[in-house]
Amino acid sequence: MIDKVLLKKVLLEWYLVNGVENTLLPIENRANNSSKKIKWENSSNKSESFEKNDEKLDLILNGVQSLNQLKDFIISNCDCSLKKTAKNIVFSEGNPKSNIMLIGEAPGEDEDKSGQPFKGEAGQLLDKMLNSIGLKRENTYLTNIIFWRPPGNRKPTEIEINACLPFVKKHIELVSPNILVLVGATAAKSIYKIQSGITQIRGQWKNININKLKNLKSIAIFHPAFLIRQPSRKREAWEDLKKIKVEIDKYT
Repeated sequence: MIDKVLLKKVLLEWYLVNGVENTLLPIENRANNSSKKIKWENSSNKSESFEKNDEKLDLILNGVQSLNQLKDFIISNCDCSLKKTAKNIVFSEGNPKSNIMLIGEAPGEDEDKSGQPFKGEAGQLLDKMLNSIGLKRENTYLTNIIFWRPPGNRKPTEIEINACLPFVKKHIELVSPNILVLVGATAAKSIYKIQSGITQIRGQWKNININKLKNLKSIAIFHPAFLIRQPSRKREAWEDLKKIKVEIDKYT
């Protein structure tokens, strides 16, 4: 390896011989600056690449005209690592022509086995909640914010949510419900783009824009799995369900 002191001396002598009056930055600084420039350019290129990919995805999704097309496209193109560990995609259940659409958090073990949302003990409680306001699975539409089960039923990461979110928004657009019910904190935070806890935002009507849908009426409620762990919250959940019932009656 060339000695740095010797290298500097040779360069300085070259500057003097060639009449260079303004010296350049020290070798180490120039190397560091070059490295920073390369890193910045790489970071910029990655950002531009992500933006182009997002634009391309949005363009393709604009051409998706049916739920069957959307499901096939999700299976082949959704860049979510959970599909590698899950048994089944959990796409939806219920009536796609319903006025009310419910979006849960992520599939669990029972959902992963069946390929249907809201199964097991939490699903049974959801059925009771729906029945209490005259609804059932056959006249509602159920899906999740994540299409595959996270290992160990852990909460999905932000990366996993963001990978699925464009497809979820297209899902909402295709169903075009009159009422969107966000079941649980993960679904509410993902759609509303907020960090507030579910106890702060539940039971409040919000008009939101989802792709081509404008002023879609939405509300967040407790997830049935949360109510199983916190049964004292069922009274609040019942108050939220009554609000939904009032709105449903406007469309029936």
